[in-house]
Amino acid sequence: MITIQELIPLIQEWAKEREIYKQLTPFDELLKTHEEVGELIKACYDDDRPAIQDAIGDVMVTLINYCNLIGEDFVNLYKTSLNLTKHVTTKTISAVNVNSYVAKMITDEIVSFYKNEITYTFYNILDVLNEMRLVTELEGTTLEACLNLAYNEIKDRKGKIINGKFVKDE
Repeated sequence: MITIQELIPLIQEWAKEREIYKQLTPFDELLKTHEEVGELIKACYDDDRPAIQDAIGDVMVTLINYCNLIGEDFVNLYKTSLNLTKHVTTKTISAVNVNSYVAKMITDEIVSFYKNEITYTFYNILDVLNEMRLVTELEGTTLEACLNLAYNEIKDRKGKIINGKFVKDE
């Protein structure tokens, strides 16, 4: 298993090669994150462990890309999130909480664009990582394992950007 610190540059290189950083905006990447969070909620509701792991890995990939686009250090965010207090809840409630934080990030991104104001997503990303870590612990897995699964699935994937979204080749 590759560590998160080792996976991040691999994912960033993958995204760079596919021109994600050149052609997409932070808003585009947040919309993709939101889509992946929807899959996480459904997987938690269905109690589908493989789908939960897949969705968490995909959310992490999109967050790594988002952080790269806004110049935020994902490794620092990840390490900081490990020190946060976890609140015992259910995995479905945690997944819904992730959705709330991502929705706030989307709203902040829109405000930032239209009002030319700086927004601070650092704390929202920490909350997302904390809630997803809780889900992984309830599932007997880790964020690192989920990100490894996601990377192994996408590493050889080819595709192109269409209408602000990476579309994989079939």
